[in-house]
Amino acid sequence: MLRIVPEGATAAEEAGAGGVAGELIVTGGSIVAAAGSVLLVCLTVSAAVDGAETPIDIADEFYGTHFGDVSGWVQGQHPVTKAPKTRTGPTSAPLAPPGASPTSEPNKETQKNRGRIYVTYTKLNKITHRYYAGRTSMVVDLTKSLEEQAWLAVILRDANHHIDEDAEPKGAAFDFGRVDVFDVGSAVDYGKRYDDVAYWRIRGREQQLIDSLGGAWSDTGKPYRTENAIRSVARDNPWGRRFHDAATDRWGQRYSYTGY
Repeated sequence: MLRIVPEGATAAEEAGAGGVAGELIVTGGSIVAAAGSVLLVCLTVSAAVDGAETPIDIADEFYGTHFGDVSGWVQGQHPVTKAPKTRTGPTSAPLAPPGASPTSEPNKETQKNRGRIYVTYTKLNKITHRYYAGRTSMVVDLTKSLEEQAWLAVILRDANHHIDEDAEPKGAAFDFGRVDVFDVGSAVDYGKRYDDVAYWRIRGREQQLIDSLGGAWSDTGKPYRTENAIRSVARDNPWGRRFHDAATDRWGQRYSYTGY
């Protein structure tokens, strides 16, 4: 079980409100791992027993975070920082035919069984009863459980401690993120994500997910039907149709194309 402590609340207050052993408690930007959290630690424990890097170790090394240093978080040694955001990307769609699967050039990281997992997720606003749909990604160990690492990516996204392009909705009203689907590519370097067909798929899936939940505010106006203020993929995005088709080929069409 995972519980996110609202901004300004204390771990003690949250525990008093129903916290139990096995929860991962997030206070502000700090993470305190409680023993017994099967979802989060089983993969880490397995890797540690084997003497290998854990998924959290990989994330810490790549993003410069300190999630694996539990004692450090408890002692307040790690200030809350945010990774720089970027909206750079190709301005035109690729020339590859539909269904093609481009890959990134091999490098030292991928040779170490690393890759990048892309995930879509939803978060429920418990007051408005509307959903927010988003996406995230993380460097992963391809030899370990991808499903568990997909959940870890969403948990880290909830904590706002990794690379992403859009602001995350905040507030005690939001439940923690839940995985929708995930896919894996080889772009360990986030700047090469457009070379991953997995990235195309997850972008298309995110937009279909938003549309299926009621559409972004910029599309529907009031009354709002989701917690997404803007679209994931602009209507005139030259990659829009490619993203949509790639997602449909992988998971089926959740919603019809809404771009131009």
